[in-house]
Amino acid sequence: MVNCSICGRPAVYVNRISGKAYCKKHFLEYFDKKVRRTIRKYKMFGKKEHIIVAVSGGKDSLSLLHYLHHLAERVPGWRITALLIDEGIKGYREETIKDFKRVTEQLGVEYKIAGFKEYFGYTLDEIVLMGKERKLPYQPCSYCGVFRRYLLNRVARELGGTVLATAHNLDDIVQTYVMNIINNSWDKIIRLGPVSGVSNHPKFIRRVKPFYEILEKETTLYSILNNLYPKFVECPYAPFNIRWTIRRMINELEEKYPGTKYSLLRSLLSIIEYLKKIPELSKGEVKTCMICGEPSAHEVCRACIYRIELGILKPPKEIIPILEKLGVKIPSGAVDQTD
Repeated sequence: MVNCSICGRPAVYVNRISGKAYCKKHFLEYFDKKVRRTIRKYKMFGKKEHIIVAVSGGKDSLSLLHYLHHLAERVPGWRITALLIDEGIKGYREETIKDFKRVTEQLGVEYKIAGFKEYFGYTLDEIVLMGKERKLPYQPCSYCGVFRRYLLNRVARELGGTVLATAHNLDDIVQTYVMNIINNSWDKIIRLGPVSGVSNHPKFIRRVKPFYEILEKETTLYSILNNLYPKFVECPYAPFNIRWTIRRMINELEEKYPGTKYSLLRSLLSIIEYLKKIPELSKGEVKTCMICGEPSAHEVCRACIYRIELGILKPPKEIIPILEKLGVKIPSGAVDQTD
């Protein structure tokens, strides 16, 4: 049995890079110092904030909510609200909502559940079927990612949030980094920093990632030690995502070569600084969607484009030339002729 490097008690965690072992007490102290250092290093929060915590009901987001709630008790100017997006995935989301409510009620945290059905008229399950019927080229995760990001920003703003905190950990970040390299998506890589969404657009909510330098196994252990770890329920659409293959590959490299994940993160941060010097990547104009009024990279946001192609949103006829220029497939008879 390995003993704690600090006090000699039985260890619950061993840092394979430093070689240090930690008991429960000292692991929680190590975790707290590491997260607080990340928050300070990247200047994530000010003295007065209404922090909207994006919570899925999984181990990482429940850990983030728990951690920020207790940290906020030491910062008088902070207010915490939890936000869960209910995509409407049968057999999956209902279970995670139970864990979400259990933890928010235990902590006494205000919360909001915003559903695809409420805002878009259809659940993700229904949207995926509609996309297949229309032979659209998108995977379930494409719809989910776009609509989730859209709602996180919109609902966080409606709740009066000043900053949106997400539970992306170091593993999540480097996996996304590798995925975007494979897809040659450098415009997306530049947005993988610890603080994103910084824009002068009045409807943009700044996003921060307090677990940016925290390993997934560390957030997992934090959730276990604080009785937060939920029943594991895998999203039925997960097999459609290349992330799971990338995740396994990176984990195998980390097992054989400890420190690989940190090296990838350092590489990402260096690449971001380089990409910032490229005008067409760093100075992309943030527009306002001509249909819904939300922030967008183009004249019409991706969420509205998907809704148009699915046939659940009729675009105004004057916008048709713009949609055609963007390559949007407009269903026949789906144009709003109202002046």
